[in-house]
Amino acid sequence: MKGLILIYAIAILGSIGALRSPLIGLFIYVGFAVLRPQFIWGWAGDFAGISFYVGIATLLGWIFNGLGSKKIGPGKSIVAMLILFAAWTALSATQAVDKEVAYATLDPMMKYVVPFLIGITLIDTEQRSRAMMWMIVLAMAYVSFEMNLEYVRGFNIAGEGFGGMDNNCFGVALVSTIGPALALGLGAKNWRERGLAAVSVLLILHTTLLTFSRGALVGLLAVGTTAFILMPKRPKHVAALVLVALVSIRLTGPQLMARYATVAADSEERDGSAESRIELWRDCIKLTIDKPIFGVGPGNFPVVAESLGWTRGKQAHSVWMQQAAETGVPGLFFLLFFFLVAIVKLWPIARQRLTDENRSRTVVASGLIMSLVGYAVAGQFVSLGGLEIPYYMTMIGVVLLKQHAAVMPLAAAQPSPTPRRPPGLPLQPVAARRAGI
Repeated sequence: MKGLILIYAIAILGSIGALRSPLIGLFIYVGFAVLRPQFIWGWAGDFAGISFYVGIATLLGWIFNGLGSKKIGPGKSIVAMLILFAAWTALSATQAVDKEVAYATLDPMMKYVVPFLIGITLIDTEQRSRAMMWMIVLAMAYVSFEMNLEYVRGFNIAGEGFGGMDNNCFGVALVSTIGPALALGLGAKNWRERGLAAVSVLLILHTTLLTFSRGALVGLLAVGTTAFILMPKRPKHVAALVLVALVSIRLTGPQLMARYATVAADSEERDGSAESRIELWRDCIKLTIDKPIFGVGPGNFPVVAESLGWTRGKQAHSVWMQQAAETGVPGLFFLLFFFLVAIVKLWPIARQRLTDENRSRTVVASGLIMSLVGYAVAGQFVSLGGLEIPYYMTMIGVVLLKQHAAVMPLAAAQPSPTPRRPPGLPLQPVAARRAGI
């Protein structure tokens, strides 16, 4: 009952506040998108549509406040890719095998495209970018806490999925969040933040393992590899990564190891689930070759699955393969490069030498790259193109690029410090210095 009252209070006050300050509504909307309160406290009351009302209030507040800042900065190409992807998906829907199914996918797409556009125009400081990342991490950490609590009680809910997602999709959502949690912990300046980040990493990590998702495991490995490449090789940072790796091994029991071992198995040793994925991907390639421009239409692979020998409603179990089959090569290109361009542009920021001045930007950039790499790798094994978290992470990335571009000219304009005279070197007379002697 307390959860019901709290969520309704946040939604009502946030919706009112969003009309004046839409950034408040955006934070709440993103938090609800990750937390999914209807699946945690749904037994206490009806939460249906609660995010919708917060979103409408945020949208109205954004419009009333002049649509935020029009300056996008170096992230223009990323924004362009998302707009082109949304437009191409809508165009593909007009050519779909089942247009009704295709048009039904456009509404969920707007639930992350519109907040993305609102966010890149409203978030204007490094502190707010970092706060948005913390919002996503802590929301997922709380979901993970609930999953671990149920596991202790004897029910592995994570193994069945959460928030309308099956276990594999939920695993990808977790993988998309653990990188930012790790980065926030390694870049924290005080013990409170380090403690929050450490607890978040452990909760999210254990819940990821509880999903029994092989795709999520591969995503975790990709996140760990990216973290090792990006993070400074200072003893405390290396020790933190080693500790996380050791904890992961300790939490992976014999049953999980046996299942995960099939990821790299040959064709004779793969189980039915792994083998069917290969066949599904081949069918996606066939569909892409047959209809390379518009595909079969967004959301239409499950419609045509029966004609390919699968049961109707079957998903392709790959974000990228299914995207190509449904929206053609252009649709895949726009979506893939939306994330890829973000990673490429953020990479120099994440790899810069860590100082007190750039610590916040460097840490946030590292967390964003780990999130997107984890999603891109794990997404190859799951049909989950509409997961909001990677889009919100990319939104933070666009804002970070703009902030970094604004700071760099100021740093370059700073006068170089006057070199100090070595001790014991006599001063030259003014006339001699002018003569170059």
